[in-house]
Amino acid sequence: MLSRTPEFDKALDKYFAKLELDEKGGQWRICRFSGEKFYVRPEDVEFYKRIRVPLPTLSPTERLRRRQAFSPGYNLFKLKSEMTGKSVITVYPPTTPFNIFEHQIWFSDKWDPFEYGFDYNAKSSFFEQWHKLQLAVPRPNLLTDTSNVNSDYTNNSTHLKNCYLTFDSLYGENLYYFECCVGNKDCVDCWSLDEADSCYMCSNCQKVWRCFFCEDSRDTLGSYFLFDCRGCQNCFMSSNLRHKKYYFYNQPLSKEEYEKRLKNINLGNFEVLQHYLKDFRELKKKAIYKENRNEKAINSVGDWIKNSKDCFNVLFTLDSEKVAYSIGFYKYRDSYDISGGTNAALCYEFMSISTENNYNIKFSTFVNESRNMEYCDYCWNCHDCFGCIGLKNKSFCIFNKQYSEEEYYELIDQIKMKMFADREYGEFFPPHFAPYPYNLSLNTSYPGYDDIEIALKYGYYTQDVPESIEDVAGFKVISVNDLPLDISDVDNSILEKVILDEANKKKFQITKYELDFYRQHKFPLPRVHPLIRMQQWRKKLDLRLRFYSRVCVKCGKNINSSHSPEKVENVYCEQCYQAEVV
Repeated sequence: MLSRTPEFDKALDKYFAKLELDEKGGQWRICRFSGEKFYVRPEDVEFYKRIRVPLPTLSPTERLRRRQAFSPGYNLFKLKSEMTGKSVITVYPPTTPFNIFEHQIWFSDKWDPFEYGFDYNAKSSFFEQWHKLQLAVPRPNLLTDTSNVNSDYTNNSTHLKNCYLTFDSLYGENLYYFECCVGNKDCVDCWSLDEADSCYMCSNCQKVWRCFFCEDSRDTLGSYFLFDCRGCQNCFMSSNLRHKKYYFYNQPLSKEEYEKRLKNINLGNFEVLQHYLKDFRELKKKAIYKENRNEKAINSVGDWIKNSKDCFNVLFTLDSEKVAYSIGFYKYRDSYDISGGTNAALCYEFMSISTENNYNIKFSTFVNESRNMEYCDYCWNCHDCFGCIGLKNKSFCIFNKQYSEEEYYELIDQIKMKMFADREYGEFFPPHFAPYPYNLSLNTSYPGYDDIEIALKYGYYTQDVPESIEDVAGFKVISVNDLPLDISDVDNSILEKVILDEANKKKFQITKYELDFYRQHKFPLPRVHPLIRMQQWRKKLDLRLRFYSRVCVKCGKNINSSHSPEKVENVYCEQCYQAEVV
């Protein structure tokens, strides 16, 4: 096949010919940020040859840090739209240098991204020119599209209805203080659910209904305080159950005895609930843990891998093949260094949360339903664009300027040659071009990358952003210590009050939907600010994939486990776990 970028391809072929590889065909390298050694496997080298990029200069750990700096954390602010002057909810802090539009307007034809385009200057750095465009082109206030209804306080989410403080979610309704993933309804204070309905304080569950305080469970209904249970119904405070009914503290009961015991438990009382939460923590300590959370992971290394094969160093992977150094994706193939997204192939160094249907996207952020894109940001339904921002339904564009197909590839050859010579090509955007201060990015939302002093050494930046002060005039402020202990003692006047969480120095209110939910399911009012509650879920997960040399406590076999010895005691190998948990 005739090359569209012949000079660049010659230079890259010469680069690969000179690579000094070991006897396996791989190469040890030194991360130019951290100084740590990392190994480029032989199959990695072949992948980079296939997609026509040089070998990475950063370790997988630092490549993930760099991508995540280009995604916002879970902070929302208020700004005025540069288009309408109206106040909007946004992921950008008041100090942002960008022009922010309402996302509904941003997706409309009321503005033209070509107005900000310019000619490529061969005498200047590509990245500096891209940054000029980045500062000029308006950005949507939220990472979403126009499909959400009555869900302004949300982000990285689409197809939502009546949701509040909901993130990283698709196709949801009546979700409050909720994070991830697809097809959920009527849930409060939950993290990482799929196809859940009427749940509270649940995490890592699939296809659950009326489940409360349940973790790592699926296909379950009408249950409380479950850990690692499947196909269960009407169970309470139990772990490692399969297809059981009427279990209470891991012991079987008759239907009548189970219902009698449950009737005598008042979880609507705050102090009573604390007692059972303590029991749940003890239950999880004594539960059996499989060496990893993988299912049907063929020839794969990572954690939370399901129905996938030939994947390496990946987290939260579903129905994917030949993907490496990536996190949180579904139906991806032949891709490296991906963060989020659905149904894509041949992508590399792509911050792709909430995107879908992409092909051959490299060094880009939030590109959707597109192909053959490099160094692009916020582009929808485009193909063959380079260094563009904010385009929709365009092709053969460079720095938001239109070219013919022939002109495009002729100029791309020149740009790539210059970038390659300047050691720019093959690198994701520099850290100091991140659109969010490091302390407000996705990195500091999870443990592992919240080492801000280290990040500053690598070129990231931080900002002191004052917390938004809501107008609470006319509202009575009460301490969490003065809240009624029992939900049955809470009247509607709580909706006109502001609650002070002294421990975290934050104020919050109870919404009408929340109050109705707590009353319906008989749970007490929360005592902690909702954003802190959501943060507590995330702090349990270190995004750096780590394995620990351990011994199966059942058979003594040596295993590599994703569970830290400091957090989990009873870790079984795959065979012993399957034999024990039935």
